[in-house]
Amino acid sequence: MYGLLAVVFFWAVAIYFLRREIAPAWAEPCLRHPVLVFEGDDWGYGPLEQADALRDIAVELARHRDLTGRHPVMTLGVILAGPGAAGTPEEALGAARVTLEDARLEPVCAAMAQGVRAGVFDLQLHGMEHYHPAVLTRAVQMDPQVRVWLAGAPFVETEQLPSPLQSRWTDASVLPSKALDEGDIRARVADEVAMFRQCFGALPEVVVPPTFVWNACVERAWAEQGLAVLVTPGERYETRGTDGLPVDTGVYYRNGQRCASGLLAIVRNDYFEPVRGHRTERGLAGLAAKWAQRRPLLLETHRSNFVGASAQRTESVRAIGDLVSAALHAQPGLRFLTVAELAQHYVRGGDLIDPRLRTRLLALLHRLDRPGRRRKIFGLLAALTMAAAFAALVAAV
Repeated sequence: MYGLLAVVFFWAVAIYFLRREIAPAWAEPCLRHPVLVFEGDDWGYGPLEQADALRDIAVELARHRDLTGRHPVMTLGVILAGPGAAGTPEEALGAARVTLEDARLEPVCAAMAQGVRAGVFDLQLHGMEHYHPAVLTRAVQMDPQVRVWLAGAPFVETEQLPSPLQSRWTDASVLPSKALDEGDIRARVADEVAMFRQCFGALPEVVVPPTFVWNACVERAWAEQGLAVLVTPGERYETRGTDGLPVDTGVYYRNGQRCASGLLAIVRNDYFEPVRGHRTERGLAGLAAKWAQRRPLLLETHRSNFVGASAQRTESVRAIGDLVSAALHAQPGLRFLTVAELAQHYVRGGDLIDPRLRTRLLALLHRLDRPGRRRKIFGLLAALTMAAAFAALVAAV
């Protein structure tokens, strides 16, 4: 009897100290079916061979369907502009910049539109540029490699920039980075949303912050411009540290969370980068883990797998098809959705959301079963519970 009371006491203490982790894990809705989305970034401005890569990806995705008849979807985080050929950095990054309205990029836009019509692509706002023009102008004066990169414009690969400079919403010309002026942020958000609408005939619904570095001001500005969904890595990073890496803020997000800005959060939770060796096994493991947690699997993947100096287009396209085939075999109930559609299910509920208590309890256990102190604490408590139950059974006999 006393043993069981002690176990109850220790469980109560553990839950109290871990309540800030348990509460959001419990609040996140549970899915009724496994969901898989490929989240592609960096498409738009850049090398012109993107058009061929996009067509190849679209053909591969169109070969597969789920039980409802839907094709797998790759969202395209769109970059709307980049440097043009000019005499000075200021001109290249300013008046001479190239946007998706440039006739030379029309085949890229056409391939995107064709994939959207086929139901295999969905466009998301990534940014006007994959950098901040004024920040990059300052960096050019200090970094010879950036000057060499800029000299190759137009249609240079922004992936070749140093990672800190690819962050659009912080000044990383000198590290640690500094916050941008609020007026600058609001003006640039308004410009990129207007350009997206001009290029594609509709406002963007979903935004993906470049390198996942942004702050509350940026988030509010997106909401004010009419965006609805924010893709996150589960945490907000606002600056770059002295080592160039994003700095933790302790601001966390969960799927279906209504943010203070009004945007609805969706969490990317794994990677699928074939050029880095990510293959079917990794994708299936991620799908199994996320399904146990009753979460969707959002696989981050980048244009550099298909376009650019290190790309392996044929192999990367084949890797997508191999994963989709294997995933449908492993999870026959798998569903393919866009991020915008997934967000609507979190808002409205409906047949994709499972509200049953048993489902939520099992999902909670899997969501909390992660490496680190939580696993150790719950493992110890589970062992104590079993020992106490066994002792009580022996005593009863």
